[in-house]
Amino acid sequence: MMRHLPIIAFLFSLALHAQDAQWANLKSLRKGDRVGVIRTNQKRVEGRFDSVTDSRITLQADSEVSIEKSDVVRVYEPPRHGRLFGTVLGAAIGVAAGGVMDGTLGQRFRNEGDSPAKGLLTAAGAGFGAGIGAAVTGHYRTLYRR
Repeated sequence: MMRHLPIIAFLFSLALHAQDAQWANLKSLRKGDRVGVIRTNQKRVEGRFDSVTDSRITLQADSEVSIEKSDVVRVYEPPRHGRLFGTVLGAAIGVAAGGVMDGTLGQRFRNEGDSPAKGLLTAAGAGFGAGIGAAVTGHYRTLYRR
């Protein structure tokens, strides 16, 4: 047991250093950025970033809220655009791409006799684009995790 003690102490110090490095990431935030904090009691506080020190983070929610580092479990940035926005944008891009494919490849196939129904490629593009748009938007970005 005694010979494992230095290894355990070394690993513990690495974990502490990693937490400090993550806390330093918060200094890259600009005043007014939207952030959320999950506290040790599992309560969530969301607001605008105000400042950070080595021992606490301050945000502007309904009022100014300062939270001690020891009381913080996670700090995150909420998504800039929601999943609905991504779905609509993806569907619009998919309609445009599907329309181009329907006008070119679809026309060629219809001339050859193997005709996909007119507009089928456009609808498929809309569905495909909506799925991709929903999948890539609406994610929270973790800035600090204890």
